[in-house]
Amino acid sequence: MTTSAATQNKARCSIDGDVLTIAGEIDDTTDLTSHGKQLQGSAIIDLGGVTFINSVGVREWVTLLDQLTARGLKITLRNVSEPMVRQMTMVMEAKGDASVESFFAPYLCPKCGDERALLIRVAEHPATLAAGTPPALPCVKCGALAEFDEFPARYLAFLS
Repeated sequence: MTTSAATQNKARCSIDGDVLTIAGEIDDTTDLTSHGKQLQGSAIIDLGGVTFINSVGVREWVTLLDQLTARGLKITLRNVSEPMVRQMTMVMEAKGDASVESFFAPYLCPKCGDERALLIRVAEHPATLAAGTPPALPCVKCGALAEFDEFPARYLAFLS
């Protein structure tokens, strides 16, 4: 029996202590609030595996954040994927009151041509990010200095 591409991409959620990990596509078939009810005290939401989110998915995501905030949970976003960053830059409510621990951003290496999303840990670059500037990061493939491959003011707007 084979698994269809749609089934493989469907959002998958798991909880380990206070960490909710979400991967796959967040869309009209995704129920995040049932997973949010299981979190207590604080909530770390790992979004590194989110590959897509549509408008209905954004509504479900915002509902989850509202639910956790209403319960008084401190929300930390970890490994925020590029699709989630893009939604957070367009929809203010998509970040809510959450703090961002780390996020992926597009970089391009001018030396070897490697293009990939690199993880930025906010605590390692507070002044740079506060100034709206992406940090200098090495290319994973060749070690040369990679270049931020997006408009910084637009892409990093979700942090403010």
